[in-house]
Amino acid sequence: MRIRDLRERINLLIYDSKPGVLRTLSFLNVLVSLTAIGVLIYLYGFQITPEKEAMCFSIIQSSFGFYIARFLIKYIYDFNPKKFLRENWFEAIIIAILLIEGGAYNFFDRMILEPVFQSIGFDEFGTFSTIFVQLYIFIIILNNLFKQRNFKPWMKIHPGWLFTISISLMTVLGGLLLMLPEMSNAEGGLPFTDSLFLSMSSVSVTGLSTVDVAETLTFKGQMVVMILIKLGGLNTIAFGALMLVVAKFGVGIKYHEVIEDFVNRDSILKAKSMLAKIVIWATAFEVIGIVLLFIGFGNQGVFQDSGERFFQSVFHGISGFNNAGLSTLEGGLMHPDVIHNTFVHTIIMILFFLGGFGMIYVFDVFEIRRIRQRMRTPWKSFEFGTKISLYFTLGLLLLGAVVFFVSEWDGTMKGKNTLDMVITAFFESMTTRNAGFSVVETGDLSLPVLIIFLFLMFIGASSGSAGGGIRTSTFAIMWASVLSTIKGKKHTELFKRTVSNDLVLKAYAIFMFFVIGNIIGPFILSISEADLLARTDYEFKDLVFEHVSAASTVGLSTGITSELSTVGKFVLIVAMFIGRVGTLTLAYLVGKRVMSKNYKYPSGHTMVG
Repeated sequence: MRIRDLRERINLLIYDSKPGVLRTLSFLNVLVSLTAIGVLIYLYGFQITPEKEAMCFSIIQSSFGFYIARFLIKYIYDFNPKKFLRENWFEAIIIAILLIEGGAYNFFDRMILEPVFQSIGFDEFGTFSTIFVQLYIFIIILNNLFKQRNFKPWMKIHPGWLFTISISLMTVLGGLLLMLPEMSNAEGGLPFTDSLFLSMSSVSVTGLSTVDVAETLTFKGQMVVMILIKLGGLNTIAFGALMLVVAKFGVGIKYHEVIEDFVNRDSILKAKSMLAKIVIWATAFEVIGIVLLFIGFGNQGVFQDSGERFFQSVFHGISGFNNAGLSTLEGGLMHPDVIHNTFVHTIIMILFFLGGFGMIYVFDVFEIRRIRQRMRTPWKSFEFGTKISLYFTLGLLLLGAVVFFVSEWDGTMKGKNTLDMVITAFFESMTTRNAGFSVVETGDLSLPVLIIFLFLMFIGASSGSAGGGIRTSTFAIMWASVLSTIKGKKHTELFKRTVSNDLVLKAYAIFMFFVIGNIIGPFILSISEADLLARTDYEFKDLVFEHVSAASTVGLSTGITSELSTVGKFVLIVAMFIGRVGTLTLAYLVGKRVMSKNYKYPSGHTMVG
C-alpha cells in the first residue's frame, strides 16, 4: 500500500472526530497557557520553598508536554501534513529544539549546548538556558494568538486605539510584575508609583527611572525590564505593518489613512513580508551588537564573570538598539569599567543610529538589492523619506557634536585626548536625540549645551523608529515650508519634490501639540515641585529639561528624577505615554470626525506678523 493511500485511510478514520478534538485542544491551550503564566509569575515573583519550586517546575514541564502533544495531534489531524509543516515551520522548529534539549536534560541532566558554552568559559549557561526555555511558553502563546481565525467580523478597532491599548496594557502588566517581592531589593517590593514609572519608561523606551536599576532591581527584575524594552521597541512602522496583518480585526476603509501614517505607502500592500523583514533585521542588528559588546567589554572588573558579561551585553545591546537608555551597570556607561572604553561607546552609538533611523529607511540604504540597483542605475537615489531621515539626522548630529565639543572641551571633557573628545561629542549628540545613555554628567553641562540638547530632544529621531520627539520628518517639512514662504513660492519644496499641503498642516499640528504639551507639563511641575526647588539646588530649567526628555522619550536627566513628588512622577508618566503613542495618534482618537470634507468656506484674510 502506498503512503498516499495509507494517509487517505487515516484521514477518513479521523474525519468525524477532528472538529471535537481541535475544539478541546483550543480550550485546553487557553487553560494550560494561563496556568503556565500564573506558575511562572509565582515562581519568579515570590520567595518559595524548594518543594514548591519543584512543584512549579513539574507543572511547567507538563505544559511543555501538552504543547508537544498538541502540535503532534494537529499534525496528525491535518489532511495535508506537508502544507501544515510549511505553514507552522516556526512552531515546528521550536518543538524540535524542545524535544532535543528536553530529552538531553531528562536523560543526561544537562542541555546539549551547555558543554559548548562552558568550554569557552561561559559557566552560567544553565541559568540562562532555563530562562530562555521557559520563555517558550510566551512564544507559543503569541504564535497561537496570531494564528486564530475566529475573530468576530464586527470587531472593528481603530488602529490608533489598538496601539494605545497595547502600550497601556504592557505598561500596567509590567508595573504589576515589577512590584513583586522577588523583582527588587526593596522591602515588600517596589512602590506602585516607582514600578509603574519604570515600566512606562521601559515600554516607551525612554530611560528615565526613579530607582537605580542596577542596585534596586534583582536579576529577575532586570529581565522584566529588558523584555519590556524589547516589546516597547517594536517601532511604529512594525506596528503599522502588524495592523494590516491582523486585518481580521476588521479595520475599515475609513481607517486606512490612519494606518498609512504608520507605514510607507509603497509598502502598505506588502505588510506581512515587511513585518517579518523588520523583525529579522532588528534582531540581526541586536545580535551583532551583543556579540561586539561581549568582545568590547573584555574580561576585566565586573566583566570577569562570563555570565555577567553576557547578560550586560544582551541588556545593553537591546537597550541601545531600541533607544531605551536604561542600564544595569552602576552609573550606566559612566561605570569605571566602561567610561573610558571608546569601542563600547562607538558600538552603542551605532546601535542608537540604526534604532533611531527608521527601519524602512534602513532597508532603503542598506538592503543589498537596492544597493545593486543604485549601482546599475546611478541616476536613482534614495527615496524621498530616506533622504529626509538621513540628511537631517546627520545634520542635527553634526550640529549637536560641534556645539558640545566647543562648549565642553574644557568642561566635562577636560583631560580627554582629542579622539576621545570627538567620540564623546558625537555620542552625546546622538544620545540626546533619542537614546538616553550618557558618558558625562548631564547636570554639569553648561547652559548653552542644555539649550541645544533641549532643541535636539524636541526634534527627536526619525519617523517609524524607536525614538520620539516631533521627528525629523516633521522638522524637515516645517523647515522647507518656512524657506518656501520666505522665497515667495506657492508650494513647499524639499529635495526637488513638492510636499502636499496635507503633510505641511499635519507637521504643524504635531508641532503645536508638542509645544502645548511641553508648556502644560512644566507648568504643573512648577506647582507640584515648588517645595523641591525651594529646598534643593535644582532650578526650573531642570524641570523643563526633565519633561522634554520624557515627552521626547529620550531619557536624559540632570538628576532630579528620583527627587520628584508622586504628582511629578505621574506628570512624567503621562508625558512618556503621549510621547510613545504620538500626539497625532491621540489627536486622531479624540478629534471629532466630520461628516463630509467636500465643502469650503468663503476665504478670509488678516494680517500675519
